[in-house]
Amino acid sequence: MNAFYAILFATALLLQEPQPTGIPASFSGTFKTAEHGRIVVEVEGGETMRMYVTHSTKYFRNGKPVKLSDFQNGDHVNVDAERDVRMNLVAVRVEAVKQPPNHPK
Repeated sequence: MNAFYAILFATALLLQEPQPTGIPASFSGTFKTAEHGRIVVEVEGGETMRMYVTHSTKYFRNGKPVKLSDFQNGDHVNVDAERDVRMNLVAVRVEAVKQPPNHPK
């Protein structure tokens, strides 16, 4: 019977939603897409970052709360993220911002 409870406990841990650990990070980039509980943001240098989103993730545009579905491919965004217990990035706050002006060299 103890093996049953051990398996049940392990399964519950695996199914648990990732919880942020409080290690903040901020990213600026271009919103690409939302896919299967994650967002994809292209950051400087063309690298792509995938971050989990949860029911606690907050979304903003022009200082007002919006839904994830209000973001479009190409929107410039600032993302505040934390690491969960599995060291995955979890987006805490996603905000659409105006594209910074390109300065010709």
